[in-house]
Amino acid sequence: MPKNRTIFDMNVLKMKQERSKILPSVNFVDEFVINQALDILSGIRRKFVKSAVIGRRADYWSNHLKLGNVTLIDEAEKLNFKGKKFDLIIHALSLHRCNDPIGQLIQVRQALNLDGLMLGFLFGGETLRELRASFEAAEIRIENGISPRVAPMIEIRDAGDLLVRAGFALSVADKTDLVVSYKTPIDLFHDLRNMGETSIMINRQKNFLRRDTLNKCLEIYSSDYTMVNDERVKATFQLFCLTGWSPADHQQKPLKPGSATHHFSEVLNTYKF
Repeated sequence: MPKNRTIFDMNVLKMKQERSKILPSVNFVDEFVINQALDILSGIRRKFVKSAVIGRRADYWSNHLKLGNVTLIDEAEKLNFKGKKFDLIIHALSLHRCNDPIGQLIQVRQALNLDGLMLGFLFGGETLRELRASFEAAEIRIENGISPRVAPMIEIRDAGDLLVRAGFALSVADKTDLVVSYKTPIDLFHDLRNMGETSIMINRQKNFLRRDTLNKCLEIYSSDYTMVNDERVKATFQLFCLTGWSPADHQQKPLKPGSATHHFSEVLNTYKF
């Protein structure tokens, strides 16, 4: 994801999210990630007294996570935590469309109590790779060039760095691929619209998509990404989970350089290659 640039048009985001409210709900990604969150929280031996959930569907997440004393926060460039501090903050699938993800994470850390936990879920850089490749190939063949159709997203190699730069302790970045099948690529387009996840890039193509380009895209998608032993096409949603704790004195700390009691070569000698 490019840095220090305004990539996303937040006014367009609000418009598309309002439109999605009157469309049929598409919940499969939220449900998948909520289950991930439940697994993580079940393995943590502490009770979170004050929680917050950030995102367009914060109420849906809160209900399914069964959080008590929870504050719902609308996604925005400047988050409104209403002057409160929290033990747990969950960023629910909106961090990937922040123009300043580090600034967003800093706001979250500052709203946490000491030793508070942040779970940040977002789409990763390989999300919709099939759609991206199909559009690019179609535009090259039909229009002799490409235009941005699928928003740029953060890569996993940079995700952990975001947490460190935002000042989190004990940070971890994990990724999971959720592969979904569709009868046709058009069904994927419908789901993206209903999810409010169509392009909000400032530099997006403003003109209507040419019919011949769309037809070529659908042809390439169906040809190159049909699932084995199935007539359905696949779509990949790459999901990142960013885990970080607000620093506290009693947390584990990395050893200082030079404080090791054994040379690394002694460790290597214990393994047979």
